[in-house]
Amino acid sequence: MRVDKFVAKACQISGGYPSLMPTFGTIKLDAKRSLRSYNIEDGDSINLPPRLLVKKPIIYLYSPSDIDVSVKLSLIPEWTLSVIYPVVATKDHGQHIEWNVRTHRDGSLTEYKSGLDVAYLFWEAETNSHAFPRSPASEPQPLDTFSPTSSSLGDTNSIVIPVNKVSTYLDKSLQALGLHTEARTSFITYWLPSILKHEYIALRFVSQAAYERAASLNISPQPDVITRVFMLFKGIHKEHLKNWANAQMQAEKDVGGWVDVVGVDPARAGDATLFRVLEWGGMELLV
Repeated sequence: MRVDKFVAKACQISGGYPSLMPTFGTIKLDAKRSLRSYNIEDGDSINLPPRLLVKKPIIYLYSPSDIDVSVKLSLIPEWTLSVIYPVVATKDHGQHIEWNVRTHRDGSLTEYKSGLDVAYLFWEAETNSHAFPRSPASEPQPLDTFSPTSSSLGDTNSIVIPVNKVSTYLDKSLQALGLHTEARTSFITYWLPSILKHEYIALRFVSQAAYERAASLNISPQPDVITRVFMLFKGIHKEHLKNWANAQMQAEKDVGGWVDVVGVDPARAGDATLFRVLEWGGMELLV
């Protein structure tokens, strides 16, 4: 069997995304070669580093009057832009992008290069796991830390809830963080199919300052307030709940605690007299 077909089959079974750099021991496997050509036999282990996808960060721009705005997004080398809309050229191997738009008082945008009228700007990225391998024994990170290739969820930095409570928990949390009704609905319905594959979910929201260091947003003219909400989550099996006692207790606390963790100002985020930017996105950790 060829390496690429083996990887595709393994990911189909596991429900994961295709690995970009499968390895056998210290050897990187060529997708077009056969497993037999590497003397791989039944019982041998092949490492499939996950290709984590940062899904649907979308950027809303709200201004009291129509203005021209430049929106620049710069990613650290651990990840690369994979999908953008409206489509504009990327720079530096998919690390940088710039949109030039006209804002409108109804919240819509006109992107100058394409002439498209859109509700928001959209981007996705994939991690460069082959260049920045994920540690197999990642320790839970402080709430003010974020890396697309090594971020973790643990008993001390997350909450754990059964999937039948996730929608309500997210709606309350996102409302506390300043997301309006449409943004909350879009966030939840986008992630719900992935969430419902599991019995329990561990999740946390990333500090806006930490997220900014990994995905810098430079907007001109300078907005009065920027709100960036990014969620990390993963599935938890029922038999592993004993390892998440603290996280289960944290889930019972007031969701308003996420406001301080993320570092947002919900009152200013909802002030229609200000030039405001709102972004939401997330990532499912597959390991």
